[in-house]
Amino acid sequence: MAKALRIIFAASEVEGFSKSGGLADVARALPLHLKSLGHDVRIVTPFYRLIPEKHKTSTVVPSMGVPMGNEEIWCAVRHKDLEGTVAGKTVSVPVYFIEHEHHFFRHGYYDDGLHAYPDNASRFGFFSKAVLQTCRALDWIPDIFHSNDWHTALVPFYLKQAQLENADFLKSRSVLTIHNAGYQGGAPGIFRHSLGIPLENFVLEMFEDHGHINLLKGGINFADQVNTVSPGYAAEMKTPLGSHGLYDTYLRKGENFSGILNGCDYDEWNPETDPHLPANFSSGDLTGKKQCKQELQRLFGFAESSSVPLIGMVSRLTMQKGFDYLMPAMLRIMGLNAQVIVLGSGELWIANAFDQLQQKFPKKLGWYNGYNNDLAHLIEAGSDMFLMPSLYEPCGLNQMYSLRYGTLPIVRNVGGLKDTVMQYDESSGRGSGFIFDDPTSEAVSNTVGWAVKTFSERPQHFQQMVEIAMEQRFTWKTAAEKYVALYRKNL
Repeated sequence: MAKALRIIFAASEVEGFSKSGGLADVARALPLHLKSLGHDVRIVTPFYRLIPEKHKTSTVVPSMGVPMGNEEIWCAVRHKDLEGTVAGKTVSVPVYFIEHEHHFFRHGYYDDGLHAYPDNASRFGFFSKAVLQTCRALDWIPDIFHSNDWHTALVPFYLKQAQLENADFLKSRSVLTIHNAGYQGGAPGIFRHSLGIPLENFVLEMFEDHGHINLLKGGINFADQVNTVSPGYAAEMKTPLGSHGLYDTYLRKGENFSGILNGCDYDEWNPETDPHLPANFSSGDLTGKKQCKQELQRLFGFAESSSVPLIGMVSRLTMQKGFDYLMPAMLRIMGLNAQVIVLGSGELWIANAFDQLQQKFPKKLGWYNGYNNDLAHLIEAGSDMFLMPSLYEPCGLNQMYSLRYGTLPIVRNVGGLKDTVMQYDESSGRGSGFIFDDPTSEAVSNTVGWAVKTFSERPQHFQQMVEIAMEQRFTWKTAAEKYVALYRKNL
């Protein structure tokens, strides 16, 4: 039997303590499932300003020096266990928080609400070095340093430096997971001094990017293994169009770059037990789904009709999510015999456009500016279809939720969307959603029209697709087993 691994999971946010996006969900779910497989997993994350208000933590290292460039920065390390349920059993993973008032006691994690903090490279460079120092302070040497995105991309680099200096981490290896390659941690070149990046590493193949530092690019170079969160996105990142400018960097990794599909939290997203719904349902009895649809229609003042398809959308309002070509298509979509409900927040121009559209189509467009977890669950459950027209989508979770709730996704053929949604076949009636290729207004409106027409004119096909969709499972157990295989590649 293969020995259990020691794994440090370094992440800038962890759901339950801090969250701004999908990284936090992964940083909670994956360590819990790795622990359930018998591995010794420990999480390291910043001690942000809001964490002390929500959680009682204990200090385990009252004073720890972190060498950065020509200075030593002092911090503390705090601890609290993260608990979760995996396969009906309670699992506990230790979380170590790096406490440094100047770096982490701010109003936002990465920005002040308008602008990114100008010293982000220093903040997260310090955090990355502190990950290694925490292992030393605890006298606990991991087999694997698992870092995530640009915030901790310096961990593999600092590990290689440490291996040249002493024997502490000589047998340790590094994995860097990229959750969104569009964010790369750029910083002025002058930051290389405080980050301890020697001139010989500030070159095109490593950290240098048009005279600036690119933290993600450098981390990719120094990591033993690099992966992203779906096979589809990994394939796109090996092309000039889908690489976000790092095409050559990914190609150089060769077999050491791969894609592992994220899992879905089916304890949280399960229509049979979901406490956020007015009625629960299953694939064998969809009565509760009809009640959820009626509740959605009532909430937004729509006609309560089972024969009119309801299209839901829960999304960040950003270019990545396809709004550049969706918004010009909305007038045509509003002309269909369908109702649309959108929940989201983000860029002001998109929110303003939805404000205007709702005023023009109050009985056909429901619009909620912000985030509401109860409403998000109700939209997934009560909608007939779920629109997700992303420009790019590293993995995506909402399409997985939608499938589980029998809400057929309408998606673009990218990243994790194409790995999880099966195209509708008009001849057989099989499939689990409706897929389009081109990032254009015409393509998205045509596909929404196709889905609406299928709902109205081919109800047997639509019902068959709902049954197929609800059978799909993308589990964290499967993902965790693939990560373990990835960890062992270089040990």
